[in-house]
Amino acid sequence: MIRRNFIKIAGAASAAALLGVPARADEVLLTITGNVTDGARAFTDADLLALPQISFETSTIWTDGVLRFSGPSVASVLEAAGAGPGDITFAAVNDYVVSMPRNVVEAGAPIIANRIGGEPFSRRDKGPLWIVFPYDSDARFRAESLYAYSVWQLVGLTVG
Repeated sequence: MIRRNFIKIAGAASAAALLGVPARADEVLLTITGNVTDGARAFTDADLLALPQISFETSTIWTDGVLRFSGPSVASVLEAAGAGPGDITFAAVNDYVVSMPRNVVEAGAPIIANRIGGEPFSRRDKGPLWIVFPYDSDARFRAESLYAYSVWQLVGLTVG
């Protein structure tokens, strides 16, 4: 009986993740490791919302139309983690990994979007975290290299 209930609960949790249920506010969404204070820092959605938020409207090559993305800048998340110098490696839930030179990080771009249209978004919708640049604001944000850094379903950053 206990085992059967555990299987039902685990199955329900898995189904919720697949069906597009947004993450809980207290769930760790992002872990930053490497050259950071204390060697690692975990961020929940609430932690990310507590940082200064940047919002912009842009289209992407992966979505239809113009969407409003918002979230903290990568720069502010790195600062909150006590990150030292070094390039950044982004990791996604599907094991996609890409390294980005630190000089790509600006004060307002990219952001770690945790809201689209003011709402949290699920893994099914490329969430709950997505590295997004304001692609429509300047031609320099429409480079192939920046598209490669635009990691959705982001779960980790490594500095250094």
